[in-house]
Amino acid sequence: MNVRILADKHLYHAEKMAPTSAELSFFEPANGLPADAADYDALLIRTVSRINSDTLPVAGNLSFIGTATAGFDHVDREHLERIGVRFAHSPGCNARAVAEYVLTAILRWSHIRKQTTEDLRVGVVGCGNTGSAVIDLLSAFEIGYAAYDPPRAISEPHFVSASEDELLSCNILTFHTPLTLAGPHSTFHMLSSSWLRSPFQLIINAARGGVVDERALLDAIHRGTLRDCVLDVWEHEPAFSDTVAQSAFIATPHIAGYSREAKTAATRMVLEQLCEHFSLEMPASAEPAVPDHALPVFSETPELADFLWEINKVDYYDSELRKLKEHPDAVKSDGFNRLRTSTPTRFEYATLIAHFKRHGVKNIPEEAERLIK
Repeated sequence: MNVRILADKHLYHAEKMAPTSAELSFFEPANGLPADAADYDALLIRTVSRINSDTLPVAGNLSFIGTATAGFDHVDREHLERIGVRFAHSPGCNARAVAEYVLTAILRWSHIRKQTTEDLRVGVVGCGNTGSAVIDLLSAFEIGYAAYDPPRAISEPHFVSASEDELLSCNILTFHTPLTLAGPHSTFHMLSSSWLRSPFQLIINAARGGVVDERALLDAIHRGTLRDCVLDVWEHEPAFSDTVAQSAFIATPHIAGYSREAKTAATRMVLEQLCEHFSLEMPASAEPAVPDHALPVFSETPELADFLWEINKVDYYDSELRKLKEHPDAVKSDGFNRLRTSTPTRFEYATLIAHFKRHGVKNIPEEAERLIK
């Protein structure tokens, strides 16, 4: 069987990891889905491509659509079920990358704001793959937390969720839920003026933009009941709000989960499901490349917060995103998407630290060992 695959051109290592017996073509997602998308047997996308009855009214030849992402709120799964198309995604593929982003943000914030981690208690909202990875890192660095996930407590009796009162007594909240618009556990504007009546030092959103009500967030900052926020996702991205970005302690273009390891895993996971669907053989897995950027030089051992800030790309994304402020939405959107697709993706800390040690980098903080899984 000659399987024809149409894939987002930015799908990491797709050309190396796709089954060799299949015919692989690419499309530019900025131009929308190609008119002939339904002529292919399989479609591979990312979060920037929306799949619904408007963008894909009929299945045509398509029997498989996969998104190389953990989240899937950009896909109308009920519509795909109606038209007989199997859907696949990559759950948990970027959990560690997002968790490292959150830890880096918390340590950077506590360092700049002169807060000790012993005084912090982090409310983790959503304890699936990503929230659990965040909890693992908080535990590794002995940072207190409250795990809040009422839906998981219903479906998994062994899991005990923190109460809402326990959550709202934390001084930091970090969000790791999908975006759901309806139902008993809707997460749309989960962080609203109601929760923001409680005082918080820091809010982090690395989930989906609509989970946080940005207007309520700004109101809380202006009232003084919220000190800072770290935002990786935005209500109307890629056309983010200048005012919200200006108010953010860290502002990045939806890249918390962007690591070489995460992207490799995302592509591999969705292609494994594609191969199973079409009874194809999966080629040998491609591994993330070895770090090739300049090795850091530390004249003395830095604090962990400074060490992590030095070796990741969060500051670069933050400064570049802020340069887009006050431009027309079309320019901001293009720049936002370009930062996501054109910036060389970071490596996770375990990979970097092992690389540094192999090359004799000195003065690595002892605490960094806790980042090696």
